[in-house]
Amino acid sequence: MFFDTLKGKTVVVTGGAGGIGTALARQLARAEADILIVDPNQSKIDSLVRELGEGASKVVGIHSELSDFATCKDVLAHAPSELIGLVNLAGVFEPDIEDPNDAVVWERAIAHNLTNSKNMSLAFAELAPKTHTSKIVMTSSLAANRGAFDHYSYTAAKAGLKGLTRAFCRRFAPNITVNCICPGIIMTGMPDRVLADRGDAIRAEIPLKRFGEPEEVASVIMFLISDAASYVSGQNINIDGGTING
Repeated sequence: MFFDTLKGKTVVVTGGAGGIGTALARQLARAEADILIVDPNQSKIDSLVRELGEGASKVVGIHSELSDFATCKDVLAHAPSELIGLVNLAGVFEPDIEDPNDAVVWERAIAHNLTNSKNMSLAFAELAPKTHTSKIVMTSSLAANRGAFDHYSYTAAKAGLKGLTRAFCRRFAPNITVNCICPGIIMTGMPDRVLADRGDAIRAEIPLKRFGEPEEVASVIMFLISDAASYVSGQNINIDGGTING
């Protein structure tokens, strides 16, 4: 019932060919939403479009790194139907460089985790119709809540998304709700290096004693872009097995 409003309308998913993005796209397709998948990996885009295009949903894939505001507006112009949701999943996860004079990781972290979400959200707010309430979901991280000592650039960018959520929920109200998810360790391949180094220690700190699955994050996003969350805005929601309380 709550997903009925998604049928025949477009949800934009950046990073849509990644682990969580793929799980979300499949759930959206089951709800018969139209989907605009944005990702820098063309082969994964093509595979997902072929898979989901066999159902009732219209599925469009766009290869883009969302480098600036104008590019974001151009991407949104490819929506196959009326816009109803934007899910900002795109991002990079890199360890920091020891040399403080080398800012390349910092600059990539801010550009690909924070700036692109800012630009996509502003472009979406400009183009979203005023005939219904649209939804934006940001993606922060457990790192923003705890601080990752060897990923401080990533931590800073993801913390910025929590603040951006608070600001945009006020800026875009009342026509758009804006919320943010903060996943813990999710089995997508992205945290493989960290898990190889200290996976057992990290798992031991999680009250549920396991890592999350992409589908478990996607289901929370589905709630946030549905009418079930019609009075939820400006919230940062942890999906981390109980690691952060509050």
